[in-house]
Amino acid sequence: MEKRTPARPRQAWMEDSSSQESRSPGLQLPSSYEVTAMEALKIDASWLPIYKEEEEAVDSILAFVTSPNQEERDKATFLRSISVLCRSAVKLGLTQGLDLFCDVCQLSENIKALLEEEPRDRLCTEIRHLSMLALEKLSLVDSALEGKARSLLWACFYSVFWLPAEKEMPKGDLALYIKTLNSMDSMLRTMVLSFPASRVSEELQGILELLLDFTRCEREAVRERAMARIDVLTCVLSDYSTLQAHANVTGGISEPVCSGEIHLPLLGKLLGRLILFRFSEEQTSCAAFHALFALADFIFESRAKDRAGQEQQEAVTTSALCSLSAKDCAKAFGKYLRSHERTDVILVAIEAMRDASILDKQVPSSLLDVALEDPDVWLTDAPKIVSCILESLEYFSTECAWEKAESLLRLMTNLYPTTLVILLCKAALQGDSTQPQLWELMSSMPEMLEKILEEFAILLRRHCFCCSTKGPSTHPMASSSRKAEVEELADKPDVESHPGCPNVVTARLLLEGLVGLSQRAEMARNIELFLPGMMKILQAGSEEAKMKILLALRNVLRQLKKSKASFIAVQLVGRLLPLFDSECSELREQSICMLTLLLKSVVGRDEKRMRKEVWRALVPLLFRVSDQVPSVAKASREALLAAAELLRWKTLKHLLQRERLWELGACLLQKSRSRAEDFIHQSLPYLQDPQANVRLAAVRFIGLITRRLRDQTTESQADILSALQPLEEDWDISVSSLAAQTRLILNSPCLQQRPRSLLEVLRCCLP
Repeated sequence: MEKRTPARPRQAWMEDSSSQESRSPGLQLPSSYEVTAMEALKIDASWLPIYKEEEEAVDSILAFVTSPNQEERDKATFLRSISVLCRSAVKLGLTQGLDLFCDVCQLSENIKALLEEEPRDRLCTEIRHLSMLALEKLSLVDSALEGKARSLLWACFYSVFWLPAEKEMPKGDLALYIKTLNSMDSMLRTMVLSFPASRVSEELQGILELLLDFTRCEREAVRERAMARIDVLTCVLSDYSTLQAHANVTGGISEPVCSGEIHLPLLGKLLGRLILFRFSEEQTSCAAFHALFALADFIFESRAKDRAGQEQQEAVTTSALCSLSAKDCAKAFGKYLRSHERTDVILVAIEAMRDASILDKQVPSSLLDVALEDPDVWLTDAPKIVSCILESLEYFSTECAWEKAESLLRLMTNLYPTTLVILLCKAALQGDSTQPQLWELMSSMPEMLEKILEEFAILLRRHCFCCSTKGPSTHPMASSSRKAEVEELADKPDVESHPGCPNVVTARLLLEGLVGLSQRAEMARNIELFLPGMMKILQAGSEEAKMKILLALRNVLRQLKKSKASFIAVQLVGRLLPLFDSECSELREQSICMLTLLLKSVVGRDEKRMRKEVWRALVPLLFRVSDQVPSVAKASREALLAAAELLRWKTLKHLLQRERLWELGACLLQKSRSRAEDFIHQSLPYLQDPQANVRLAAVRFIGLITRRLRDQTTESQADILSALQPLEEDWDISVSSLAAQTRLILNSPCLQQRPRSLLEVLRCCLP
């Protein structure tokens, strides 16, 4: 009785192999299969519908994949058997279960391994040729190569393209070489036409990407072979509207695909490379020229608005391709390209200016001329184009390349200044190695640099200030690791996608970029542009934003001439005072350190103005000397010392140098008794400071002043009493007792005789 084909082949193998206990030594099985599956195949593969017709081929395949030792003859027999088996199965309609057989036997993996074993310096066997034929026939078996085509093709290309140049091959190898290339071309055609309609675009895109990568190789023979294969595929693409995708073997349903249904995102990139090689002086020119014809057919067929118009346009353009220059060729194709495809053509041209595989730099230069003449059509994706220019700068080695980069950047600056600023900030944030070349180029174009810096200053005011005033939900400098920030910002859309709208990510990027820019002389020379925005951020920005501004200002001040730094220092002092009381200890420290730097920067007439300003800082610094954070306290002492030197106040300087800090308040009051009332108003807010040490210092200083004013009826007395009352219940005993004592003194009758000195008063208010 004839044995019937199991309905579930894999299950049948498992059942038939239950008595087997070992794995065949010559086959690496996928983890999803039981170890006994191959033993079952060795015993009985007759369940395959094609087995009866091609028993010898099946047995040869099984013998090879299960054998630990394989001779050259065995390899050839194995490959020929695959071709015979798949060809017969497709021809006779007996492909049921064949994809499973190919999977379990790992036919594609074995073919790939054979290709990788072949020596790259010579062509001495038919293994490459037979492998291409085997893969061609395998591609006809439904799903046999699903998910594997790209890696297999890479192995094929690498194995063949890197062979010695044709003129260097022994004459005896030439015939086999030509036969191998022909089999590769046949494999490519069959494979593309065999893809299901739903996957044609994706698979074809992947193959073309592989080939384009090979066209960048420095070896001319590799470029020539890759371009010839692109020629083959573009011809298939050109003819696709009259062909049908491979019939679905299982369902028996044909899936017609027309050229209009094929979408290739890399069409612009492909076209750009073809134009470059079409006008080169090497062997690739012929294949690229032929491929351009085929690509033109595909584009015209798929994108013509009407049939009559298409025929006329196709005839004119195709005939013109023979005589057009690279520039005119780009224009001719550009009419049919979509916006992103035109962008890709320009990107290819920019990259070609630094590409060693493009020998004639005049061709990409001509393509860039097209963009410069019609920027509204060709330069629509500013971020991509500018990024490509910036990334390529360090590789430009010719005067022509630098001239084109300069022309493009100047044009893009006029059209998209915001984009330039954002990309420059990203480069600064990522520590991009192209920055020296970029600034060298920008410095040679003062008008462009000025425009970019002006736009930078405008963006800084718009985004950083607005975002920082919206509260925690739009915090422009949310804490995160440096690496995470770079990755996040690199993935974000450009600010120009939200014109006029403050953007939190943009604010963060601008601040980071500002810090990087502040280390350059260009920033110092144009500091006036940025000062208004920086002042606003210091006034109303987030703590992190203020930190960035302080860092940038410190970098800039160190580069400025004394006179300019002195003028700016006077303007900045008033913005720093509120920062001394920030909840962030780092911001307190940095702002106080900045004050020290500013005090040391003033010269000439600015010293007089600075002396008036610095008096407002003395009381806050006096209290910050008691800050519980040692670095803040240290910075406060240094700032007071700088103030003493500016004011030429020897007593204060003497006390600080000898660290007699408990006498600072008395010294301050004795130096300027007329400011006692102002000192009180400055001191009252510190009675509510979170730090007990600061509250205690404020109470003590107010105590000194009350002894000075208690015989006078002032508006301040009521305020002092009101402010001191809650402190009588302060959790810190030193604060509560001193507050109670001070209120008692303030309420007591005036003494007929005042204390003889303020130092005696100081001793009285010690707890």
